[in-house]
Amino acid sequence: MFKLIKIQNSGVNVPEPIIIKKLSETEIKSGEALTLEYGYLTSCIPTQKPLYVAINNAKYDDEYAVVFEVNSNMLFETTINGDPSELFVGDKVTMANDENGSAVMVSSNTTSGVATIVDLMDAEKIGDKITVKF
Repeated sequence: MFKLIKIQNSGVNVPEPIIIKKLSETEIKSGEALTLEYGYLTSCIPTQKPLYVAINNAKYDDEYAVVFEVNSNMLFETTINGDPSELFVGDKVTMANDENGSAVMVSSNTTSGVATIVDLMDAEKIGDKITVKF
């Protein structure tokens, strides 16, 4: 899950909600990193920078999802699904998907990374939390 923890250089830490269409065969999780494909929301692939993050869950039969636009001044807390011991602040890592294909975390892969590590938060093992920006 990508949890917005700070909007840098802003007096407001609440993003503006946007309602966007999704396909009926798509389920969206709160905190999922999303992009658009043919005008519909879809989960990001590992080397794809997100355009949006879901504010709440959207079920299969929902026509729309509530999201907010991702900007470069936003800091997100998320989990890492790889070994963080070889990573450093400033490294760019790829997105990672859960067992359902939802982009809700990052990997430890730095090849073609899209999420810049801002704080490793003393991460030592798979599943620990780190802070990233896009």
